[in-house]
Formats: sequence, C-alpha cells, structure tokens
Amino acid sequence: MKKILVVDDEKNIRILFRDELEEAGYEVELAESGKEALAKINASPPDLVILDIRMADMTGIEVLQAVREKHKTLPVIMCTAVRGLQDDFTIWDAEVFAYLTKPIDLDELKEKVRQALGE
Repeated sequence: MKKILVVDDEKNIRILFRDELEEAGYEVELAESGKEALAKINASPPDLVILDIRMADMTGIEVLQAVREKHKTLPVIMCTAVRGLQDDFTIWDAEVFAYLTKPIDLDELKEKVRQALGE
C-alpha cells in the first residue's frame, strides 16, 4: 500500500484529505507543521507528500527545499489558498509534481495522486 504524508496546519483539511485518500486505498500519515513533516519524512519517507504552502513554523517552500536535499525524487503536490503562486518559479524549480489551489476539488486531488504515484 502506498503511503502519503499530508502536511497542512488546518486540522479539517488534514482529516478531509486523510479520509478521502484512505477510502481510495492509501495509507495516510498527517503532519501539522513543517518540522513535524520533515521528521516523519526523514524517519520513514512516504511515497508522496501533499504539502500546504502557508504554515506557521515554516513555509511549504522551505519544507520542499529541505526535502529536496535528501529526497530528490519524492513526488510532492503543493496546495495553497493563495492564487497565482503556481507562477512562482521556486516551486517549479524544485520539481513539484502538481500545484492545487484551495478549495481543492477532491476528485482532482485523487487524480493527481494517482498520476504522481504512477498508477
């Protein structure tokens, strides 16, 4: 079973994504902060990370940069409520698989997850 790490500081988003992705057949871990996410990734890398951009302790971009130092090929889907960030070259330079804007269409999320995991 493929493991997905959902990183978002909003509890309701984490729970919604977990429920939807578990129903789709994935193992889902949750992290509410960038530091927690990095600890989980370094302890046991998931098959995919779904990463919020705006969080209290670190931005998603900072987390992504730290992830890329050790896990260059780990697929990452970035999520944010801020429209227009998909044009930010730092996201694409770090090889993000996809960029989704909140509110997230759950069918689109699951499709991007399948694509990122090569399913």
